[in-house]
Amino acid sequence: MTRFAMQRASQSSTVSGSKSAGTHGEEPLYYEKILGVRFFRGAPSEAINHFLKIGGLLVIPAAPALTKLKYDDQYRRALLEADVALLDSGLVATAWKVITGRSVTRISGVRYLDALLHHEIFREKSNVLWIVGSRTIEQRARDWLNNHGYETRRHSFHVCGGPLAEDHDLLLKIEQTRPPQIIVATAGGTQEKLGAYLRTYLLYRPAIHCIGAGLAFLTGLERPIPQWAETARIGWLLRLIAQPQMILPRIGIAIGLIGMLLRHRAELPPLQPRWADV
Repeated sequence: MTRFAMQRASQSSTVSGSKSAGTHGEEPLYYEKILGVRFFRGAPSEAINHFLKIGGLLVIPAAPALTKLKYDDQYRRALLEADVALLDSGLVATAWKVITGRSVTRISGVRYLDALLHHEIFREKSNVLWIVGSRTIEQRARDWLNNHGYETRRHSFHVCGGPLAEDHDLLLKIEQTRPPQIIVATAGGTQEKLGAYLRTYLLYRPAIHCIGAGLAFLTGLERPIPQWAETARIGWLLRLIAQPQMILPRIGIAIGLIGMLLRHRAELPPLQPRWADV
């Protein structure tokens, strides 16, 4: 297939805590560069309004996925080339404040999705494609959306056959209907790659929202973290308590991420082979 990649707008600054000019005379947009990724600093509504104007790819990486910056080149490129990146890690936000003294907004996938669904564009009869990982999630999402006043159509959902980073059939399906909004709610670490693939090869420029596990939390398939815990940035601690069998893996991820932040701060970590690949 011939590659029709759109030229991306040049980024005005890559310095940590950078400021870039807004579009059409708007107020400047602020970013915080962490581990090479430019994270948006602002409220969910500000991120949504900005992204709906420019389109492209929006990603919301959580802590476990950020560790892939060290060894997964395709994932690294997806995050670095995203048009908007939001930080979904209270641990990273807290550690960054301690290490640098600067604050970065933590916006979870479910918080972003909730704000997105309250946007006027979704209250209208907007053509939206939801990309999910299973029929169970599709049915749960259809029921939730219909019960909350959102219209879904027969072709509103696409179920991926697995954790795919590329999907030619999906690409052709999207080109036939050309939805302006595409919401990717598959497994974290893969959805960003799929979103980058779609943005590169689609012959038009939709807004591709990679929302992590936001849909599962919003529809009740996953138990959400209380808002007070999210505000206090201890959601990661409650996850440890709720899933004791995951304590050691999560502690390992936390130690690894804090080490990455101490060593590299705003810079992208050098690419290394995974221990399993050595």
